[in-house]
Amino acid sequence: MQRRQIVKALGLSALASFVSGGSARASAPKAKSGWQNWSKSLAPCEAQVETPQTTAALSRLIQTTKGAVRPVGSGHSWTPLVPADGDGKIIRLDAFGGVRSVNKRKKTAWLGAGARLKDLSPALAEAGLAFRNLGDIDVQSLAGATSTATHGTGKNLPCLAAEIKGLKLVTGTGEEMEISAESNAELLGAAQVALGSLGVLTEMEMQLVARHKLHRRVRFMPYTQVLEQAESLWQTHRNFEFFYIPFSATAMVITHDETDAPDTPRLLAESDDGVMQLKALRDYLSWFPFLRKRLLGAAIANAPEENIIGESWQLLASERNVPFNEMEYHLPPEGALEVLEEVRELIERERGDVFFPFECRMTAGDTAWLSPFNAGPRVSIAVHTHAPDAYDFLFTQIEPIFQRAGGRPHWGKLNSMDGQQVRAAYPKFEDFAKLQKQLDPQGRFLNPYLRSLLEPSR
Repeated sequence: MQRRQIVKALGLSALASFVSGGSARASAPKAKSGWQNWSKSLAPCEAQVETPQTTAALSRLIQTTKGAVRPVGSGHSWTPLVPADGDGKIIRLDAFGGVRSVNKRKKTAWLGAGARLKDLSPALAEAGLAFRNLGDIDVQSLAGATSTATHGTGKNLPCLAAEIKGLKLVTGTGEEMEISAESNAELLGAAQVALGSLGVLTEMEMQLVARHKLHRRVRFMPYTQVLEQAESLWQTHRNFEFFYIPFSATAMVITHDETDAPDTPRLLAESDDGVMQLKALRDYLSWFPFLRKRLLGAAIANAPEENIIGESWQLLASERNVPFNEMEYHLPPEGALEVLEEVRELIERERGDVFFPFECRMTAGDTAWLSPFNAGPRVSIAVHTHAPDAYDFLFTQIEPIFQRAGGRPHWGKLNSMDGQQVRAAYPKFEDFAKLQKQLDPQGRFLNPYLRSLLEPSR
């Protein structure tokens, strides 16, 4: 390894860029031919992309399209929820954005389903409101994030979909439908997390909270110490999560707590340097784990810690500019950290090519029929691989560990669950499948992936 490369690898002060709080921008090269997801793990889809401007136009498009009609947000998922066949259409909801109305007394707002979270947050702040919690990026559309049960972290904080109080959609027959406390209230649990299979969402009423600031701390701790203190940290802090850095014996700990203290200056974003420096160590030292660990330890010892105060939405979301593939499973809290340790041991024993940090979060339970957090809290463990790298081992070696522990996959991330497995994991899945058939009798919203889940006998 050349001296200049060693020096750069030791300069891991930019490592925090992988989890830095700030205006999230998850950019990736545009697909060369047809629609593709962010990491390009899915093959290009040649289905025509449409952007209807009105609900009436959306209804006509649904009624007249021969193949599957699939809505798309930012494309930041890995499961094949979006791709449609050659006769189908991919629907962008760019015209269905913005803040439609606000009820300051109830702290609720009707929001355009196609709006990006990163655009909604500052608009809501002007009305003195904010999302209770956010995931670690905010480039997704509101519809896309909620339909896949996207979540942040916090023992007492539910996923974003649990905050839905009402919604409007266009069904498979082209009819406009409202599901709220005033209309079809019994279907709200089904519609909160629906994978875009009940209809195309146009508006959503969200439960919000008062605009607030957070005190964010990022620090490095010995991994074994984090495991010992994890439950206490989840109990103590509003938001707590940690990233284990492979082959380092060290975890990056991130906490957020509400505060009224004045804002503090922000660190300058260091782009993708941190992740790519981890890659440099992997590339040159993958066969020398002991030396890799020593170099990482030296780098981390000199890495700056983050201690800042600012708007909640500006600190919860992070930059994700290096494309990656990800598998995340949500596990019963009892034994979840032991599962993480099993995954760590396997990767450090057999997969010297892995350098992206593992992520561990906790989310409160909810009542959405297809929410992975249905009926109780879950601890989420995510394993990432660099987009150009092989990731088959996630299915053959990592996923079986998650599934043996009773894990449910993130709906938007890599997994191989089939119809039989999801029925076993979700008690109300059969009820959901029946409702899907009722609202979409001709199966207009079903691409091959969704058919495999909802119609496993065919």
